[in-house]
Amino acid sequence: MPELIEQANNLIESLSPYTIIGIFVAFALVIIGLRQVLKKPVSRLTAFSSSTGSVLVSRKALQDLIRQACLKDDWVEAARPVVKIVGEQINTNVSLRLSKADHLRETSERLQNRISELLQKSLSFEQIGPIEIMVSSFGKSDVDELIATETESVIEAAPLVGESILEPKPQALPGPSSDSPAKLPERD
Repeated sequence: MPELIEQANNLIESLSPYTIIGIFVAFALVIIGLRQVLKKPVSRLTAFSSSTGSVLVSRKALQDLIRQACLKDDWVEAARPVVKIVGEQINTNVSLRLSKADHLRETSERLQNRISELLQKSLSFEQIGPIEIMVSSFGKSDVDELIATETESVIEAAPLVGESILEPKPQALPGPSSDSPAKLPERD
């Protein structure tokens, strides 16, 4: 054990003061970086404060409220909002399943306005960040109609049972005429 202490002491004595300072700075930066990475996200936000106390709203409550606001729209079948609180700003990403692909621009603008008004007027949040809308899928009705149309087209163009799509239909061979008897190939 005393040998290890002596070796460590010799190593430290051989380093220049700038090298030692550089090692401490690097160590401090690693500690700060780990703290930032491992920091737990804010789970609640202060809606407003008064002389009697504060009203806090959790991220989950905000997400539920935004989901309900989106589902009130006739074109929205499902909504999955994700709320991130960065400092005092609320950033919102909403994944939607719409019933139809029609009116995409109008629906997304209407939802962005509705969410913004909900956060500003109802909950008194002033620092509202971007509200990103992502359409993750469209309703089943459009797909069913498309598949039905395609199926009808395929059925009309489909070959009869036993026929292949890839092979050409065999041409009828000329049959033997009544004048000449049919000849079979001779075997050796």
